[in-house]
Amino acid sequence: MTAFDDLENAINEEAEKTPTSDSSSDSSNSGESQTSSESYDSYESQTSEEPEDPRKTPAFEFSPDLRRSIYAREESWQEFEDARDLEMTRELRDAGVRNHESREVHDAMVRLAADNPEKMARLVLDARGIDEEQ
Repeated sequence: MTAFDDLENAINEEAEKTPTSDSSSDSSNSGESQTSSESYDSYESQTSEEPEDPRKTPAFEFSPDLRRSIYAREESWQEFEDARDLEMTRELRDAGVRNHESREVHDAMVRLAADNPEKMARLVLDARGIDEEQ
């Protein structure tokens, strides 16, 4: 599993759903409301049924609007992938989660960074070779 497998799958699914012919704005608006209605109906049917097992379903749905690019040095990315593959995946499996999505890992990575702004600043300063004591 690569870091972007679920992203590629979602893009491919979205491409299959996208109409290939141009249509008027009226017909595209009706398509949007139909999609919204279908989403709502789907949500309603899910809420009336038993809740899904959080060990088997992603924490949140894929949304192409939420994609962001990040840039990291190769050695930093390799360390991240090793930690993810060797340690984090083991922790998740120990908790009964066997099908985590890359978007969940990336979301956790961003939340971890947001919870530790001082450490983030220290890491940036260290990468630049700046000693905070000076």
